[in-house]
Amino acid sequence: MRNTAKKGKSILDIDGRGRITLPKEMREGIYAFTAETLKDGAIKLVPQQIVSTEDAKLIQTLKGSIADFKTGRIKKTPRKWLDSDDEKV
Repeated sequence: MRNTAKKGKSILDIDGRGRITLPKEMREGIYAFTAETLKDGAIKLVPQQIVSTEDAKLIQTLKGSIADFKTGRIKKTPRKWLDSDDEKV
């Protein structure tokens, strides 16, 4: 693999199976990427976090709640939700 360390850019070799190896400093702390092909043919790698199915469902629920709040479908939060001591971390 060739590496030109100019402003976070590297020239990467592609093996016979179409695989590339990212330099350690580019992948440090990241365990998964999504790949997106842009209109100009460039490939954009987007770092992803791995979460459990349970956490993913919770995230979707929270996103829905935020959307409901922003559009005015939620007017008031039940007091018991705000005062709960059930799950102190």
